[in-house]
Amino acid sequence: MIDEHDVTQRSAREAAETAAAFMPPAPVRERERRRVKAAATLAVLVLAVLGLASYEFVAKAGHTQRAAAATHPRTQAPMVPAGTPTVAVLPATAGTAGASPAPTAPASAAPTSTAPTSTARTSTARTSTARTSTAPASIPPPRVLSVASVAAFGPDGTTDGNNPENVAQAVAGDPGNPWYTDWYASPDFFDMAPGTGLLLDLGRTVTVTSVSVSLGGAPGASLQLRAGSEPTPARLPAVAGVSDAGGTVQLRPSAPVQVRYVLIWFTSLPPTPAGTYQASVYQVVVQGQP
Repeated sequence: MIDEHDVTQRSAREAAETAAAFMPPAPVRERERRRVKAAATLAVLVLAVLGLASYEFVAKAGHTQRAAAATHPRTQAPMVPAGTPTVAVLPATAGTAGASPAPTAPASAAPTSTAPTSTARTSTARTSTARTSTAPASIPPPRVLSVASVAAFGPDGTTDGNNPENVAQAVAGDPGNPWYTDWYASPDFFDMAPGTGLLLDLGRTVTVTSVSVSLGGAPGASLQLRAGSEPTPARLPAVAGVSDAGGTVQLRPSAPVQVRYVLIWFTSLPPTPAGTYQASVYQVVVQGQP
């Protein structure tokens, strides 16, 4: 019995020692538990960081889409109530503008929309056609106006002109038989008068655009074109002029004038072979619109 008890006690001790040999010490198990907790905590932190990064990415993507939508807003066609007749707008072609009506569509539950872009193009085409159709008419070319009468004209009017009996020769067109002014000892009339000339009556108020004067003799004349509605010096303002002239002279106002009377007014005379100063005229042509 004693031997069996000893054997039993020895077997129990050996079993306890064997179990104790295979069981890890307490400090090792504590370190394992800490490692598991640290791993779990790290995993939670990693998941939190990944979640935050995903949220930031999605938020930035949504902000970018909203900014793009704000920069390029989508054009929404105006809504037309159901049952409203629709008009098909066709692109404008050269020489035509506007929209041609299409058959009226039956009323339906779905609303009908009209594209604003086609309407804008049609309005532009209408404006272009209107501008083309309202082009101003061309101005007719000037015509030679008839002269009702010619008179010699001096500082006091028709009462003191030079050689009044020969004024018809100023518009006859004969270079060998012109109208002459009086002769003077100086080109500026020797301070006897401010000038002399020819008054042309056109019979009624007309539009004058130019006057050509054909001079005989040597060049050196200075003359003015004066025009007005009354045959008095004060009512005949200068509208054009030329100096040191000879041959055929063109006198053009800066703008067409509506007048009845035209005055060819000499302010300086050309020299003559005799040593005096005298002007001669054999043709005057008035152009404009009657």
